[in-house]
Amino acid sequence: MEKINCYEPGIGFRNFPELTKRMEEYYDIIFDYSLPDEITPRFVYEFGKKITSRNIFYYIDMLYDNQPENLIDVGCGENIFKRWFPNVIGFDPNIHSYSEQDFVDTFDRDFSEGHTKCYDVGMALNSIHFIPWNFIPDQINLAMNIVKDRFLFTLNFDKIRDKPAMDNRDLIRQVFQLIEKLPYEIVMFDFAEKSHWFYTNGNVQFILSWRQ
Repeated sequence: MEKINCYEPGIGFRNFPELTKRMEEYYDIIFDYSLPDEITPRFVYEFGKKITSRNIFYYIDMLYDNQPENLIDVGCGENIFKRWFPNVIGFDPNIHSYSEQDFVDTFDRDFSEGHTKCYDVGMALNSIHFIPWNFIPDQINLAMNIVKDRFLFTLNFDKIRDKPAMDNRDLIRQVFQLIEKLPYEIVMFDFAEKSHWFYTNGNVQFILSWRQ
């Protein structure tokens, strides 16, 4: 399966070129893609290393191609990307003591229908995949409903229920076939066959936009 407009090592950030220097000054270790297996929770917590992967920053940067006035981060957790990108509005269903989330709410049909086209762009980084496999298209539609332009999704197969009995490569292919049938343009599609405990990147990453 071919990737579409995906990150490759050495590619710069086209909207926020200063991110490269900022990341290098802040993080101890930067990987291009998902973290390798040897990065364990003990390594992170005991040694206090700040670690990230460049590709997820690259995909968030792509959301700013059309100069959005705001970005909604669905299930933002600690809302860390608010520190890196402008006008990020983050919400999460859980109250985190150390979070910079802007408000507490749950993403569901009521939220989507109550926020139709409220935001320019959005993202859900492994936050709306706690669903049965056959609900993926509906969940994507609910997310796209709240934005005017484009939305970044990352999905981790370990969190999705009732998956078809097949390996990750075939699951990736099925996800692509699912989104191909939806009424959106595929701006980017990327994937990683392995998952990692620090799973922000997910098994699949894709950006969809409303067709012009």
